[in-house]
Amino acid sequence: MKSRRLDRRASFTAQSCAAQRAAETLQPPDRRLLDDPYSRYFIHSPLLRVCLIHPLAARAFIELLKSVFGAAGHFFLVLRARYTDDVLEAAINDGVDQVVLLGAGFDTTSLRRATDSPVKIFEVDAPTTQADKRAVVERLRPHEGNDHIVWVPCDFEHDALRERLLEGGFDPTRPSLIIWLGVTAYLTREALDATLADLAAVCAPGSRLVFDYLDTNLVAGDSTSARARLWTQAAARFGEPYLTGLTAADADALLAAHGFTCEAHLTTFELLQHYAPTYVSRSPADGRAAITTAQRR
Repeated sequence: MKSRRLDRRASFTAQSCAAQRAAETLQPPDRRLLDDPYSRYFIHSPLLRVCLIHPLAARAFIELLKSVFGAAGHFFLVLRARYTDDVLEAAINDGVDQVVLLGAGFDTTSLRRATDSPVKIFEVDAPTTQADKRAVVERLRPHEGNDHIVWVPCDFEHDALRERLLEGGFDPTRPSLIIWLGVTAYLTREALDATLADLAAVCAPGSRLVFDYLDTNLVAGDSTSARARLWTQAAARFGEPYLTGLTAADADALLAAHGFTCEAHLTTFELLQHYAPTYVSRSPADGRAAITTAQRR
């Protein structure tokens, strides 16, 4: 495999996603699609920081992204986080007390959960990105306030996820929730299969998995949408190219092969219908990305 940005420094994709969540958080309450007040602390790029200095700057940033890459990209990114928060709350209400964030990036779930919560959160990510994130988390909160977080460094292309989780104290006898956002497209198919096989080995029956994926044509650069092709080109330019795309049928087959039953596939359009129906007319139907929930049999 070619040299990757992740081998040298933290993911820029993770930072750009955090910037979009932060920009959305700065919008007026009546039009805000997501409230994620911690995301802004993970922005190191001077250019991205400028975009967050004022709500009007944040709005201009969002509109620029929509203009260049299409509205669906921004809507999907912020609403997948909103949807996952709802899945997390439902799982906790059902008694789940261990959550795994695969390729956690600068996801702020660990910061937004109460420190006295009985839920243990396993932060799994490449060592470079995780070191960057951990420094920020421990600066925002006293070290003793982070006992609910287990840091699990893991490179999905080279390390055995099953071993890393068990070493971190993950209990395979208890149902869990696995959250895997913004990762699958950046992995080889071999790493994707290996990760799901490891999850199948450690997840107790009844455990749930939430993950998203990009369409095969988008990853291949064959999309009929010029904006979608720009999205693909930008990812490669930042040193984090797309490697694996899936269709809904591909995802169903992949999950079934590893003992998971798919429950739902939600595209940007369907997320908007649920969370922000007034925005539906502003975003054409777009199947370039979807989020899926599944259950371990």
